[in-house]
Amino acid sequence: QRLLICCVAALPSLVESFVPTGQRFGSVRRSMAAARTAAMMVSSSDVKRLILVRHGAVDLAMFDGKKVIYGGIDIPLSTQGEAEAVAAAKTLVGNGEKVDICWSSPLSRAVYGTERIAEACGLELGAIIKHDGFREVDRGDWVGLSMEEIGAEPWAEWNASPDYREHNGEALADVAARVLAAKEELLEQSPWGSTTALTSHMWVTRSILADALGYDTKADTSKFESLDIPTASISVVEYPREGAPTVVYMGVKPGVLEASETDKAGIS
Repeated sequence: QRLLICCVAALPSLVESFVPTGQRFGSVRRSMAAARTAAMMVSSSDVKRLILVRHGAVDLAMFDGKKVIYGGIDIPLSTQGEAEAVAAAKTLVGNGEKVDICWSSPLSRAVYGTERIAEACGLELGAIIKHDGFREVDRGDWVGLSMEEIGAEPWAEWNASPDYREHNGEALADVAARVLAAKEELLEQSPWGSTTALTSHMWVTRSILADALGYDTKADTSKFESLDIPTASISVVEYPREGAPTVVYMGVKPGVLEASETDKAGIS
């Protein structure tokens, strides 16, 4: 089994730090204490730990505040989103994560969050590795359109079909292939026993988690949408020398944060 039953309580303070948002995924978010105990059974030198952080809420001012699809264009964080990024960084440090390396999408909304994590962990900002493979999905002709303007049928088809490109953007299988190739580069450059933080986007994070959970990322991407990844949420995957990766927990938003406008609108 690729999925380790886990998530939300290791120490009294940790219970307050993490609050599940959105779907519960059955047993995925049950006990972070259990996750850490299980992780201790494998020597840290035999594992590469990958922390996935989604950027904070975005500022849609360029679209006059309209809740639209934006995808891979460079759109800034809102004031709320910047606060979320800071909260995520503080949560990682507060929960004892010792980040050794920071990777990031090249988009500014992700870079901001990566910089906050690097600062919180005492790492040089100049050492941040930005990789184009971790950009958000290219939405093509849908950029700037609301869900209503796109239409329920095309949107559902894009989510269900791995090769839907009628909007002149990326299909889900395209996104997964690009992201997973970049993830392999990240892991190759991460020493055994290290912890790497990657700040990116919803569909980037979903692609990595789907792969770790054993989902088909080429011919059946329909399950991706079920993975709930709020803004500023944290997910952790461990990659051992032998065997399948373990999803320690996923999509956990720091408990000091309310659902963002981006979360409520379900847009990216």
